[in-house]
Parts: sequence; C-alpha cells; structure tokens
Amino acid sequence: MQLIFLLVVVASVPDAWAKTRRYTRLQTDPLSKTRCDLICIDASKETKSQCRSACRSEEHKPGTCPSEENPRWMAACVEACNQDSQCDGTQRCCKHGCSSVCNEPVDLLDLPGLPALPAMEEPKERRRAVQIKWSDGVGDSARAVPGRVLYLLEEQHHLGPKYEESRLGDWNLIMRTNKTKVSLKNLLKPGRWYRFRVAAVSSAGTRGYSAPSPPFTPRKGPRPPPPPKKLKVQPVRSDNGTVTIRLEWKEPRSDLPVMRYKVFWSRRVRGLGGELDSVLVNHQTVPKEQTFVDISDLQPNSMYFLQVQTISLFGIGKLRSEKAAIFFNTTSGTEEPEALRRRKEDNQDKLIRGLKLNKLTWLDHKIEAKISWNPVHPKGQRKNTYYVHWKTLTCQDPVKELKELSATTEQNSFEIYELDYKCNYTININKSTNKNNPDSELILSVPGCDYFKKKVKNATITCKT
Repeated sequence: MQLIFLLVVVASVPDAWAKTRRYTRLQTDPLSKTRCDLICIDASKETKSQCRSACRSEEHKPGTCPSEENPRWMAACVEACNQDSQCDGTQRCCKHGCSSVCNEPVDLLDLPGLPALPAMEEPKERRRAVQIKWSDGVGDSARAVPGRVLYLLEEQHHLGPKYEESRLGDWNLIMRTNKTKVSLKNLLKPGRWYRFRVAAVSSAGTRGYSAPSPPFTPRKGPRPPPPPKKLKVQPVRSDNGTVTIRLEWKEPRSDLPVMRYKVFWSRRVRGLGGELDSVLVNHQTVPKEQTFVDISDLQPNSMYFLQVQTISLFGIGKLRSEKAAIFFNTTSGTEEPEALRRRKEDNQDKLIRGLKLNKLTWLDHKIEAKISWNPVHPKGQRKNTYYVHWKTLTCQDPVKELKELSATTEQNSFEIYELDYKCNYTININKSTNKNNPDSELILSVPGCDYFKKKVKNATITCKT
C-alpha cells in the first residue's frame, strides 16, 4: 500500500513544476496592476513608479485561502508560487503543508469593502457602434466602498457564422474606464462572435470578473476579401527557349483571414480583327503564407495577362476577391508598365525635354490627361508645331479597344482625350511626323473608376462592376 502512495506522489511532481514555471513567467495581471495604480494615484511623479513596484512586490490580495487541500499535493512539497502577485486574477498563493498553490479565496463574494460584482447587460448595436452596459452594484455594499472604482472590460471571440462556445479564444483587455457604459466603434470585426465581461477594482481589491455577456455578432456580415496589392513581376531566367518569371504581391487587409491565393496567367495574341485574345488560361493555387509564385514555360516575345485572387473561408463557404491583374511582355524581360511609367524621359538623346503629366480630369466618365513639355526654340522660327501621338499599351479589361490617335498643336501643352479606365498609354511629342524615332516618350497609367470617385467627391458617380 505504501508503494502505491509513493508512485502517486512522484507522478504529481512534474505537474507541480509545470505550474511553477507558468507562475514565474506570469506577466503583470491587469486586476493587480489597476489596484496598484489606484493605491499610488496620489503619489508624486518622482515616486509613482517606485510606489507601483512596491505595491506589486508586496501585494496581499483579499480573501481567505481554503483550509483543506489534497494530501498527496501537500506531500509533494513543491512550491507553485511564493506570493500573491504570481497568481492569476483574484487567486491567492495558499500554503498547504510544505507546498504552496494558487487558489480562489472561499469568502471573496462576502467580504466587506470591495466593489460589488458587476452584472453584464446584453450588448446592443446602434449607429455603427456597439453599446455595452453593466450594473455598478447599487446597494449598501457598493456605497460602502471608499475611493475610486475602475472597471476593466474584456472580450473573447471566435470566427464563424454560428456561435460555438468551445471555439472562443482567450480573454483580451479592451479598456479601463470609470463609466458603466461604453460605446465600441470600429473595434469589432464582422464575422466574429463576441462575449464580454467586466471587473470592478478599487484600492482595496476586487471580487473578480462578472459572468460573461450573452454572445453578440455585428449585424453586418464579412465582405469578400480585397484583391492582393502591389503586383510585381521579376524575370527569373530563360531555359531552352522559354521564360520563367516570378509574380509577387502583398497580402490585402481583410475582414477575414486569407485561406489561399489563386493565380491565373494566359498568353495574349492578336486575333483576325486585331484584338488581343487569351490563349489557354492556366491557374495555380498558392498557400496563404506565400505571396509569390514562379511561372515557367512562358513563350518569348509574348504578352501575358497575369491575375491573382484572394480566397477566404467563412464557415463552410468560400469568399473570393476580385482579381488583381498585370500585363508582362517577355520581349523586354525587365520592363513592365509600372517600371515604364517611372522611367526618366529626359534622356540626352531626346529632342524634347521635360514631358510630364500635369493632371487627370474626369467629366461624366470621360477622362483627359493634361501634359506639358519644355518649349523648343529652333533658330529662325517664331512658331513651333508639335505632333502629339498616343496609343494604348495594355488594359486590364481585355474587351477594351486598343486605340492609336494623333494631333498637332503649337502650344507646349495638350489634353490627351479618349482615355479608358485601367489602361496604360505611351505618349510621344515630336517635331516631325516620324513615329519610329520619337523625340520624347511618356508612359501614362489611368486608374480605375473608384479612384476618380474619391478624388471628384461626387456622390452621383457610379462605377460599373
């Protein structure tokens, strides 16, 4: 019989040491920190930090430790704590023979002089904010509490269309306040279920946290994730007459966590009518941790249309973003519309210098770009004639018509017209009609309709999806 008892004691020791390690690395408990802040609230600026440190190191929580404990634990003689500050919440470091362990006091709810235990009300959503209220413990016990009282509001949540208590995460501190009603705006995310609890703390201590509130979820459900941001193509290598590239992107900010990405690519060739058509759309799935993909076996001297889509999971359903898109020409190997747009246009071999975009103007979905350049003053000429030429390089919408237009002007500025959303154009200003060797060059990228809606601030603008 004695042998059996010894085996039980030895088996209990590893658990005890595990608790010891847990308590020694325990960070400052918000309940104890708030109590010490209230104790030291009137201390001077020079002594406040020292006051708080002393308060934490000498903390003595209210309440009485339980008198009985498992005799096997007592026989293990393991100290899981040595002071109250090493125990969670309202727990005290209680001695049991040669052992010590964190326990809840047996009389905490009956002790006089502590703030009453709050009671949570059901959260309510009003005007894009969530109102959370709780009782302040009205009654003799509440009125008998001297000094200030602060409330600590915490939340726990889980993601999903249905509430499941077993899936709730850890409690997180939201705020510390002296009020019994707060309004949370832009703090709760769609698609989550929340519970709240609150604790009342004074310089004398606390009775702990209230029972959790009823579960709550925002009325507005989660939106599909945004498309990936900042698509970029990096040439990797050429092998056996084919090209390998790396397509990179940035993870978008979303209501829902990203589950994975889907990448599409297709070669664009000109059809009988001169329009660009896709040939054999390929696709590949990329894990959420990866924000790039290597695409191999591309044909040289070809234009490729690359797209990336964000996919999130909500319950058993999937939400997909719109596709972010970019063109890449394997002829250049190193240049793409983004890089071309930033290229310096004032090269030494150009006859016309300083070609730049001044502004984009929008009127009833008609887009114009005002450009200007440095005037040229040939000897013996009073007037200058400039030949303006612009044509479409690429468009995100494959249905868009590729345009090529020309005009003449005697001014050193011009308004480019008949531009389309999400298209890239090359613009040349020449002193002659020769288009093969232009005197200047500018790459113009026209943003989408949403960009102009924000800039123009016109509520009547409607962007077609």
